[in-house]
Amino acid sequence: MANKPSVKSSRKSSTSKRKKSSSRQSRPSWFGRILRRLFKWGLVFSLLASIPFSAWVWWLNSQVVTRFEGQKWQVPSEVYSAPIILKSGSPWKKQDLESLLQETGYRFGRNSQKVGWAARSRTKVSAHLRSYVDHLGFHTSERRIFSFKNGLLDIRALNNQSIEEARIEPQRIGFLYGGNTENREILAYEDIPKPLIDILIAVEDRDFYQHWGISLTGIVRAIVVNVTNGARRQGGSTLTQQLIKNMYLSSERTYTRKLTEVVMSLLLEYHYSKEAIITAYMNEVYLAQLGSSALHGFAAASQHFFGRPLGELNVDEFALLVGMVKGPSLYNPERSPKRAKERRDTVLAVLKAQQRLSTEDYKTLINQPIRLADKKKQRSVYGDYLDLVAMQLSRDFDETTLATQNLRIYTGLDIRAQRAAKKAVQRQVALLERQDPKLKGLQGAMVVTDRITGQVRAVIGSSGQHYTGFNRVLGAVRPIGSLVKPPLYLSALASGRYSWWSKIEDKPLRFNVGGQIWQPENYDHKSHGVVHLYQAMAKSYNLATLNLANQIGFDRVGDTLRQLGVKRPFTMHPAMALGALELSPFEVSRLYQPIASQGQSSELGVVLAVMDQKDQLIKRFDKTGSVPFTDALLAVTLDGMTKTPKIGTARAAQGVFPKLNFAAKTGTTNQQKDSWFVGITGDYSSIVWLGDDDNVPLSITGSSGAQKVWIDFTQNMNPRSLPDSLPNGAVRYDVLDDKFEIAAPRCDDKTSLAFIVGTEPKDTSSCLWPF
Repeated sequence: MANKPSVKSSRKSSTSKRKKSSSRQSRPSWFGRILRRLFKWGLVFSLLASIPFSAWVWWLNSQVVTRFEGQKWQVPSEVYSAPIILKSGSPWKKQDLESLLQETGYRFGRNSQKVGWAARSRTKVSAHLRSYVDHLGFHTSERRIFSFKNGLLDIRALNNQSIEEARIEPQRIGFLYGGNTENREILAYEDIPKPLIDILIAVEDRDFYQHWGISLTGIVRAIVVNVTNGARRQGGSTLTQQLIKNMYLSSERTYTRKLTEVVMSLLLEYHYSKEAIITAYMNEVYLAQLGSSALHGFAAASQHFFGRPLGELNVDEFALLVGMVKGPSLYNPERSPKRAKERRDTVLAVLKAQQRLSTEDYKTLINQPIRLADKKKQRSVYGDYLDLVAMQLSRDFDETTLATQNLRIYTGLDIRAQRAAKKAVQRQVALLERQDPKLKGLQGAMVVTDRITGQVRAVIGSSGQHYTGFNRVLGAVRPIGSLVKPPLYLSALASGRYSWWSKIEDKPLRFNVGGQIWQPENYDHKSHGVVHLYQAMAKSYNLATLNLANQIGFDRVGDTLRQLGVKRPFTMHPAMALGALELSPFEVSRLYQPIASQGQSSELGVVLAVMDQKDQLIKRFDKTGSVPFTDALLAVTLDGMTKTPKIGTARAAQGVFPKLNFAAKTGTTNQQKDSWFVGITGDYSSIVWLGDDDNVPLSITGSSGAQKVWIDFTQNMNPRSLPDSLPNGAVRYDVLDDKFEIAAPRCDDKTSLAFIVGTEPKDTSSCLWPF
């Protein structure tokens, strides 16, 4: 019994064994310990890794928001012409109005019910004119009917009500600064045509309104294709991803960039609505490379390729633009019209397959040819005018603002006058060079202003086909020759001692100038005895003009030139009275503006107003200034200039326009180095200069050179005569040629002349002969 173990001892032993066994079983295996350590350190590393990842996502988020809510694009300021005002009673030809409507993007069809469309019959033209906004307010769209009775325009509403005037909207003529790098027109969501949105989504991103920025099915499909082909061939991008890529990222094809694109797309969709995203896409999408300028956005593409606003395109034209998204260079209709049409038809087939287009419409549309706009709105046409715009705005706006803020600049440019002037200078210079090979290299410049307001309507700075950067309207400072004479005769009339009937002797004169004898001559090397003032000016007699200047005083003539607007410093001496004064064509135009307008304007205007893209007026440019001459004096001077076409050196122009009452003056400098012409009609005051940049003698005069340019220009502008009426303080009478008396209607030898009240004849002749 003593050797038998106790129960208690046995139990302790058993418990001890179970504890050791349990201890061995609860101890983790080496694999479990590794897993636990991996989990622990993985968690630590994940937490640590999430910090830079979160920072990266936060940084991307700030990039998305900052760019999207700030100024998304730096777009240069747009420059617009003046509206084209069509007035009842103005001389117009039916074919001229049709050409104008086509040039401004109007399409001709069977009727003009839609905005931007026109129709024509044998005698009439109808057009649904576009609405527009400018510094004068909102102008509604109008449907008007135009007829041409006896060569005069008659404008009617649909109810046959007579309309005084109709307006064709201002045309964009170019950009200021930065325009050579990016061409873009910004749209708001409400401006985007609904059919264009539908076509874009159908072709590029069918699930746009359902996904959150990325398409998982598209990504999976792209991965499968890329893995199968062993290279990155498909991206699976949504419209949101395309927008992110274009606005924020480079075009490199790496997985890192793709991950960035995905994250930024999710962030963009989180912050902004589908409407905001599709609007940005419409404005951002790249569609063509035009030389050094990149074409972005459907609105700019519509204007470039079709010459019309985006809202006026047809379904097939929308399809063409959407088709170009896939390959802007590949499907550019200007470079590859066949390939572009095939791509357009593919887009139309997609619409048909999705039942967005009926079979009948599909068949009709694929048979439509691609009709692109005639490219005429180029800097080669408007570059010289844009120089003047930049010059004026430089005083009020810095270049960076004009280059990036997408301002809208409204000018006084008349696109008809600009085109007519450009063609006239080019055509006549080419003809003169063919007639005389020694004139090779002949250059020209032309300034056209509104006769009443002084707004600059056209500027031509060279006779070449393309804009060169050297604008002779501003840069060709040359002697003005006989163009100095009308201001000189104005000085005489202003003294009250002379009228156009007054007589002056045309005889040789000698002047001692700085110790040297100067003895000028007439162009024909003859003297003409005693002549009336109007004859001396019309026939450009140098000797009579110098005699008159000598009588009234050369200093007085100099004062008159300055008072009329000559700002360039000069010293008055006898040769100045014959045109030794050197001015640019622009300065000559300013000199003549008070005379042409009969005192209604004295300065030239280029820019009318500057607005932002929200139609808010930023600055209006109102011309100021006046001249110390009465309207009556200026009107009498202008009336005297009408004798130049009738009896003087501009008879060739009167021969072309026998029924037109206009004022003119020719000018030729020493050795015929410069050919000048001033022509003033009821609508325009025009200055033409021809010469050689090397200032060499030429074989042309003002009559045989510059006058031909003016005639060419005026033939294409439906000219109106100067009004017969005179302002208060001026009167017009028929005066006997040989006696200072008012001539009765029965008198033969008489001339119609304008007088300042108080200088007219006091007696009347009945021209009755005694028997």
